[in-house]
Amino acid sequence: MSKELSDRGNATYKIYITLGVLYVLTKIAFVFAGYLHTGAILHGLIPAIFTVVVGFSALNSLQKSNAAIWHKLMIIFPALILLLTPIYMYFKEKGDWLINGRLEVLIIYEIIALIQLFIALRAFRRIGK
Repeated sequence: MSKELSDRGNATYKIYITLGVLYVLTKIAFVFAGYLHTGAILHGLIPAIFTVVVGFSALNSLQKSNAAIWHKLMIIFPALILLLTPIYMYFKEKGDWLINGRLEVLIIYEIIALIQLFIALRAFRRIGK
């Protein structure tokens, strides 16, 4: 039973990490579709790198004393993405911030961040700290 719970727990972290990769893949898809400029890929790399690194670190520190720190960061980063992405898009694009594929990217980012936040809260509760 412990092995089954461990495998399910590892799958949770892998889903979190995969969702982190989707940030940059979303931007790449919209760039190739012609909606965004190529510089937008860099903006997709930032949340992808942060969430993937934190997800891997939390997964690797499950049995260590610093597990709570990484799990708290797993919660903080998606929450920051939820809050800062619309603000960043607005200040970067001004009046055109919701046209030409940007609204769709914003919706996708917010959904990914919400799912990651839900996963992180469950993982944090599971470690019990």
